[in-house]
Amino acid sequence: VEIGKEIYEAIKDNQPVIDTTVDWAGAVPQGVTNWTQLENWQGPAQTDGYYIEFKNGLGKKLTKFSWRFVWKYGGDMNGVGKYVTQAGVDIDTAYAYLSEHLNVEVQSLKPVNYGTSAAPIGGVDVQVSVSSHGLFEKTTKVCTMTVKGDGTSALGTCEHGTFGHDGEAVVV
Repeated sequence: VEIGKEIYEAIKDNQPVIDTTVDWAGAVPQGVTNWTQLENWQGPAQTDGYYIEFKNGLGKKLTKFSWRFVWKYGGDMNGVGKYVTQAGVDIDTAYAYLSEHLNVEVQSLKPVNYGTSAAPIGGVDVQVSVSSHGLFEKTTKVCTMTVKGDGTSALGTCEHGTFGHDGEAVVV
């Protein structure tokens, strides 16, 4: 069962608006309404860093967002299962040139059991959507990471790196 927020803003109009006390997601057993009902939590775990950067046709940086996926893991109920809580992002950098707007939204997708019914391993996909726009164009890139109750993670579809104003990847 999913707990926490399904969707929240991390950056709005170039400013961090994330509140890590409430802006997170988790995957817990049926009937649990609060992650504190479980015990033996570990972590937080974190992934390597990712970034999405947009440059104009002259190579000038317009916006950049860099982050790591973070989560606590290993929580169990009466010794059974490994679950996830406080899954979200840890922001490293949020930059926008004067004329640009940077918005970042974080969404958690429905939880999945990666174990068995007798030994469940909860997991949730955390999806980061980074939008950059100036006066005319808006471009959005998305990166998804699956975080699991055993402390592991798996990169899903992820558009990360440096992009031109047209949304195409730039070789740097």
